[in-house]
Amino acid sequence: MANKVWASNDFDNEGVWAIEPYEALVFADTEEGVLPTLIPDEDSIASAVDYITKFVKLAIDTKRRLLDLVPLKVVHPDRPNMKSIKLSKGGKCFLRCLRLDLDRIIDKYPEIGKFNRYFGIYYDAVMREVEFPNGTGSFAAIARLDWLWGEDKNCVPDDILALHVKYSNEIVEQIRQGGNSDEFKKWRAAIERQPKENEGRLWSLIEACLSVNHHALVLRFDLGYGQYYCDPELSGERAVSYEEIREHRTALRRFLKRDLKGRLPRGACKGMVFTIKLEYGLDKGYHFHVMALLNGDVVRRDGGITELICAHWRTVITKGSGGACNCNVRKYKKRGIGSIRYGQHDKLDILKKDVVPYITKVDYYGKMVKSDGHRTFWPSQPPKVGARPKGRRRAKLNSEDSQGGFGA
Repeated sequence: MANKVWASNDFDNEGVWAIEPYEALVFADTEEGVLPTLIPDEDSIASAVDYITKFVKLAIDTKRRLLDLVPLKVVHPDRPNMKSIKLSKGGKCFLRCLRLDLDRIIDKYPEIGKFNRYFGIYYDAVMREVEFPNGTGSFAAIARLDWLWGEDKNCVPDDILALHVKYSNEIVEQIRQGGNSDEFKKWRAAIERQPKENEGRLWSLIEACLSVNHHALVLRFDLGYGQYYCDPELSGERAVSYEEIREHRTALRRFLKRDLKGRLPRGACKGMVFTIKLEYGLDKGYHFHVMALLNGDVVRRDGGITELICAHWRTVITKGSGGACNCNVRKYKKRGIGSIRYGQHDKLDILKKDVVPYITKVDYYGKMVKSDGHRTFWPSQPPKVGARPKGRRRAKLNSEDSQGGFGA
């Protein structure tokens, strides 16, 4: 989804700290083949990095203290403290970040902070050495192992609690300073430039398709590889290589450009456009986000056609090592794919503001594992724009067709 632009006074509102959960979808190896599978949020390295990244993005634009120390309303004689921590919603998000296992992340991706600078400035800040009465160490380790290991974060002496609050607020301030530095802003502008250009190119392709076909069938699918084939330690020589991934992308593009029209009714690919985007995910390795637009006046069953392409990927192109997620058969609260007519502005708005930015979003980790200079975004050529298609006037094309099969 596109980044939300907040008004200058919105960050005084606690509501901005509603961080959406990460949906960790991988291509799991099962007895039925390589299938798209959701894994528990807390089990994923990707979900931990995603949460920290989202926290830092919000923290950079805030000014309020996230933690304060206040007197207990009722003091129990068996407790070691007379004060407790008052948390803002942002403070609760910060403590959740502190509970995450950074060693697990760094052990697998030692240079991740270099490529995702949001994570990098967080890691640098929480790993600072701090002093406590019983010794010194990184704040991340002390907070996770000595302070936040149990359910009651307040059950420590007041002087220790005061230090945790002090260091926490100092670290958040360090994150803010890092995120507002010229160096960080330069990195952010550089990494966001190409995705923005790709977003514009993809939307131009969609507009070109709709200028040829007043009714488009929008197909969306994700393609990747089984977890077994992504891990050389498990699969050895059978692991998919970067060169093989490039070959698979070439074969996919050839199938969409040349061969698909032979599987569909005549005219289905008139005005067709498509795009292929390569990404590297911390949870599922290399994968592709793909979109294709067909002539919606000729073909109707978006889920069936998408499955045809996904099956070709699984069985022919990757010869069983590949997995696919058919987005056209999934349920979404806001649906900007499938049958979309020129005059259906609500669907086009979702397509433009949600679907397209998702496909072209920033990939922090591609350069961490591949050679520099290789492309990751392949749009098709725009269709030739001829005379306006004959038929009903576009302004009146708002009713849904319900026809069986691929064709009309």
